Amino acid sequence: MSLTATYDPILSRIRLSADLLGATATRCVFWRTTNNFSSYVTVRGGWPVQVNSESAHLDDYEFEPGVPLTYRVQSYTDADLTAVATYDVTITQDVTEAWLKVPAAPYLNRAVTVVDRSDVTRRARRGLFDVVGRSNPVAVGDVASSIAYTVQLMTHTAAEESDLDHLFASGEIVFLQLPSTAQHMPGGYFAVGDTARRPTLRLSPRRLWDVPLTGVAAPGPEVVGSTYTWTSVLADYPTWADLLADNATWADLLERVGSASDVIVP
Repeated sequence: MSLTATYDPILSRIRLSADLLGATATRCVFWRTTNNFSSYVTVRGGWPVQVNSESAHLDDYEFEPGVPLTYRVQSYTDADLTAVATYDVTITQDVTEAWLKVPAAPYLNRAVTVVDRSDVTRRARRGLFDVVGRSNPVAVGDVASSIAYTVQLMTHTAAEESDLDHLFASGEIVFLQLPSTAQHMPGGYFAVGDTARRPTLRLSPRRLWDVPLTGVAAPGPEVVGSTYTWTSVLADYPTWADLLADNATWADLLERVGSASDVIVP
């Protein structure tokens, strides 16, 4: 096939690889649909994607688990955006555990253990104003605010605790991805409030986390993260010679995954 979709369980992403996009193609777009293109979205980072040697690649971290997904790639010439080639592929991929993902920094993506959650609230946007000479007040309001709740997570090791702490330290919008069978809590995009963690026992490495979540709009299409950053490069390689010795091409370098600690700015 000229477009393939495979699942990577390390970062919970669907890896899209296209070839035979045409000798004249210079850029392409990747779309995703769940209803045979009655409606569709551009995969984050999916336009424009550079075509090199008739090939292009993209990772989708924000797929909907457990439903048939159809991806389409369409390539174009640079001169007048004439379509050159179009290919489709369908994949159904579920997840077996909850994931906290960071669209702006996917190297921070982590599977998490959900222990419990609080009540889900939706704040009203309404004011009541008393009017002189009237018994009934006048109500002024708008659509209600987004949902909010606190999720309780557990980390089992010191390394898991450190990685999750770095994820929250990023200050970025998170995407909570849940298995298709999960009915106990809502997923989606959230802003994270003040987190707190405590040990389950005095000498145990396990920690219980209280993580306040408030629903927000998804980050805009201009937010495109990478699994490897220049901070990662500086942390991993003392010299350019070391970098070149460990990576034959730039593509090899970009395939690496940074450490969660790379988010910290000294």
